[in-house]
Amino acid sequence: MAKDLNAALAEVEMTYGQIRQIADDMLYSTFQPINELVEEISNNIERLSIDSLRDYLLRVQLSAYALGELKDKAGIKAECAEAVRKEAYATSYAGQEGSVAMRDANATLAISENIVVSSLYNLVASMTKTKLDSLHRLVDTLKSVLMSRMQEAKFMNIGANNEVGPTTNGRITLNE
Repeated sequence: MAKDLNAALAEVEMTYGQIRQIADDMLYSTFQPINELVEEISNNIERLSIDSLRDYLLRVQLSAYALGELKDKAGIKAECAEAVRKEAYATSYAGQEGSVAMRDANATLAISENIVVSSLYNLVASMTKTKLDSLHRLVDTLKSVLMSRMQEAKFMNIGANNEVGPTTNGRITLNE
């Protein structure tokens, strides 16, 4: 039993690894610029001026806009893959002989590639949705940081292009 279980687990891991790699490859050209933008923001967030924050906010929002369309297209592909899978199952099932259970098992086995393709497109749609949701959260966070820094700049009566740290952290007080 343990030997069969380990073999099944290994096969699942291998199939998952292949599906994940295909999905990563499909989304690389779309996600790479977004990942680089997020990394750039992350590496510089404490040194950004208000104008730089506005620029990043716009760039992230534009990335989210473009990704929104891709998310919808990925969802349609996932639905198409599911429809193709169901059609292949129905065709295979109709061509089988024997009991209902035997016909079902043989039809499912015959369309295993369609099942994997359907899972692949569901994964791509899910990854795209997750990335889009993350971009929306980043936009909200950048807005919050921008508003905070604008309030600090107003309070300290400095220009918007000057660097305003993320917080005063006790460095500047009203008594100075």
